[in-house]
Amino acid sequence: MSDASHPPRLTSASVLRLKREGGLAHFPGLARPRRLDCARCSESQRAELQRLLELVAESCRGDAEPAGADRRWLQLSVEDDSGCEIWKLCAVEESVPVALLEWWRRADSE
Repeated sequence: MSDASHPPRLTSASVLRLKREGGLAHFPGLARPRRLDCARCSESQRAELQRLLELVAESCRGDAEPAGADRRWLQLSVEDDSGCEIWKLCAVEESVPVALLEWWRRADSE
């Protein structure tokens, strides 16, 4: 598995999984895992996703887990063409770029 600080290069065979966790209240629609199949993305969309993953990884480098039961987390993972998880990162939602949350909203539910 890749180092969390360095997301793998997204290809048309990559699958990005996104899952929101935490918070005081549980809303099934918000907790449902999402899937982005990179084969359905254009080269420019994959480049945007790559940039966003790198921003998240950069913002998480060296951070300790913040306190607070009401924190919401975004769990990100990338799978290769065989379905193996090759990268995983959990980030505080407030540190995630808004554009990545928009991708999460538009992604297919699992």
